[in-house]
Amino acid sequence: MLDILNNAVNSLNSSTFFAGIMMICLNIGSRYIQINLDESTESYIKYALTKEILVFTISWMATRNIYMALMLTAVFVVLADFIFNEKSKYCLLPKKFIKTRKASEILNSTIITDKEINDATELLEKAKTQKMKMNQLNYLDVYNSNKF
Repeated sequence: MLDILNNAVNSLNSSTFFAGIMMICLNIGSRYIQINLDESTESYIKYALTKEILVFTISWMATRNIYMALMLTAVFVVLADFIFNEKSKYCLLPKKFIKTRKASEILNSTIITDKEINDATELLEKAKTQKMKMNQLNYLDVYNSNKF
């Protein structure tokens, strides 16, 4: 039984057809595609399966070995979901690093850049001009209605 499975896997390892399918999976997985599924199914596919399938596909394309790709995918999942995930109880990132990153993130989100200031000023000027034109149109309507 295991020999049959091993032969099938080795056959896939050397198959250009399987390589083509994996490339299609890679292209599909690397873009957002609108599929008509209910929200929970779409969310599950988007967030739960896509990462692993994409990592497997990339690993297989690089190694052309299904066993190696499965191993690399498993290692990636362990690293990404547990070792380097600050929300995991198995996280090995230093607490100081996490605190520094969070502080930096808060600081960066509160600093307003010159571009943001200029964009806001420009938007306020447009709003002021638009309001002035609307007032002029209203005055014109009142004038025209009182004229006759």
